[in-house]
Amino acid sequence: MTTLLESTPSRSHDHAGEHSVLGRVRAHLPEIAARSAEAEAARAVPAEIIAALRDAGVFRMSLPRAWGGEQLGLVESARVVREISEADGSTGWTVQAASMAWFFVRSLPRETLETEVFGDGADLLLRGAIAPKGRAVPVEGGYRLSGRWPLASGSFTPDWMLAGFVVEGAPPLPDGRPDLRIALLRPGQVTFLDTWDAVGLRATQSTDFTMDDVFVPERFTGPLTGGNNIPAPFYDLPYTATGASHDAVVIGCLEGALGDLAELAATKRPAFNPGVVIGEDPVFQEKFAELHLRTVALSALLEQTGRTVMDRALAGEEPTPAEWFGYTGSHQHIHHEGSRILNEIMTLSGSSGLYSGNPIQRRWRDVRCVSQHVAGNNGSLRRLGAVLAGREDLR
Repeated sequence: MTTLLESTPSRSHDHAGEHSVLGRVRAHLPEIAARSAEAEAARAVPAEIIAALRDAGVFRMSLPRAWGGEQLGLVESARVVREISEADGSTGWTVQAASMAWFFVRSLPRETLETEVFGDGADLLLRGAIAPKGRAVPVEGGYRLSGRWPLASGSFTPDWMLAGFVVEGAPPLPDGRPDLRIALLRPGQVTFLDTWDAVGLRATQSTDFTMDDVFVPERFTGPLTGGNNIPAPFYDLPYTATGASHDAVVIGCLEGALGDLAELAATKRPAFNPGVVIGEDPVFQEKFAELHLRTVALSALLEQTGRTVMDRALAGEEPTPAEWFGYTGSHQHIHHEGSRILNEIMTLSGSSGLYSGNPIQRRWRDVRCVSQHVAGNNGSLRRLGAVLAGREDLR
């Protein structure tokens, strides 16, 4: 697949040999792109593509080598998500959701993770929702868990489910927050509801699921924002470290849309000036260049802020407040600037972009959907501004 952004640092310096995760993924990108309309119509990424990506290692790419994973860093895993998202946004979102959600089970006991979860390898499919929509009653040996959770992305049968919950009657934590916890359980313990009929990311099957008085052993739970028991530096980062993979979906969709626009520029003729194609129009050319450079800037921002915090983790250090909120604030900026760029790409496409057969409109809807996520609306720009003004730290 050819894009306008092949010269960006992340593409030219990724050293993705054919035996790396990214190298293996690239073999499947043409089929992912070719079947994107099929996936949207079925509201599910084709099972064959999920299986191929699983074999390529995308679902284990951020897990520790000691447990059978690839142990990619934050930036490297985002590159994988970005290139898949350029082919199809729903597939990119599915990969990022399933691969990065392991971050939120890092507080489970080490023995549980090492022997009962990853004892047979790391090629596991994970779905769930970390939002604490469940209510749990403490009982001997664990909790009785009930609730309804939205947005459990993944058009596949998972190996494990993830669910956030509040402990009924538990005293507040020392910082005044409620006792929020996370549970890992088998998919047979939940009921999926066919609720995902959304404007974008339609093939992700981001459905609701429910539980009613399900017993979860204590050893399969942990604090939502607790310590780390997964032996890889990525998991030592502060809470909400997974936003780079969300950004990668946005940027991948932008790259794909710019490629679509380039194809349109070579063939589309203005209705009242049919003697030329729109790519010959100097005004179109200047606007196209601007959109290209704005997208390159977002990609560079993802790489720079992600590399900064990941380098801290590799060194066994905590990011400074300016570094951390620069990283999380970049998520907010990338999500919303990405929406603005896609709006302008859609405008340049004219009436052609409106038709369901044109992939620009699907990418437009996908980015609009991604930008509604809490990662793009988390107040981090305000917190970054507070840090820059000397008014806030990481605590």
